[in-house]
Amino acid sequence: MVGGQIMSNTDNRENGSANNRNDSACIITKSKNVKKYICFAIMAVAGTALAAIELSGHSFSDNKKLAQLISMTLTRVLGGIVFIAAAVYLGYNILKPFGKNPGRSLLFTLPCFAVAINNFPFIGVISGNVKVTEPTCYIALLAAECLAIGFFEEFAFRGVVFLIILEKKRSSVKDIFVSIVSTSAIFGVVHLLNLFRSFDVGGTLMQIGYSFLIGGMCAVILIKTYNIWLCVAVHAIFDFGGYFVQIMGTGNQWDPVTVILTAVVAVIVAVYIIYSLIKYDPRELDGIFGKATGIADPKSN
Repeated sequence: MVGGQIMSNTDNRENGSANNRNDSACIITKSKNVKKYICFAIMAVAGTALAAIELSGHSFSDNKKLAQLISMTLTRVLGGIVFIAAAVYLGYNILKPFGKNPGRSLLFTLPCFAVAINNFPFIGVISGNVKVTEPTCYIALLAAECLAIGFFEEFAFRGVVFLIILEKKRSSVKDIFVSIVSTSAIFGVVHLLNLFRSFDVGGTLMQIGYSFLIGGMCAVILIKTYNIWLCVAVHAIFDFGGYFVQIMGTGNQWDPVTVILTAVVAVIVAVYIIYSLIKYDPRELDGIFGKATGIADPKSN
């Protein structure tokens, strides 16, 4: 009788534990479904607002340059919201502002910030070869536009397109390299659309080239730090320097010293990024995607 009572109590505890596990699983499933619905709603609202602005042809100012700055900022912010919601929906762990290790992440990215900062025409402004002709308030608008562009393009191409491709095949450094090159090529080619805006073939081809390189650099930053906000910051600073003369004034920023300095910085950082990729352990990607199977320990080879 006592033995039977003990077995009955054990069965009741096991059934209770099973019910608790089932309840927890249901709560987790419902929570995931709610998150998906919220992401879809955000993408729908932001996407609709983006389409409305683009299709309406509405000008936010009679000043053409000011209208372009405002329009580009608004549309890129809305586009970025669409892709940040997509990244959340896909479950990629890239949104934490401080990444996996704030100090090391920032330290790793410092050489990349050097590339971005060097793109500003310091020598041209100091020497007088570059003259600022627009009101200083435009500097804030230009900074906002570049931040919006970095936000949109990094979440679209690194946060979604790159990671979707990488997630499917990531068992070796070669796989990662192929994903980086392919998505960077896509990112570069997309800039061909700028031909419809400026019809500057030479400028557009240069933009395709450095977009490819910046795209590859930001992809390595992302997989090393799990922090897409660092990618956004590097991208925004690089664009601010690149657009400064075009938006804020006139002149030639590419004097011989600037060209040589840019080439030297670019080569040093390129070697640094390539070396970092060669030494990369594919298992680190588990921090972005979750645990994967079939990834061997490189130290065992």
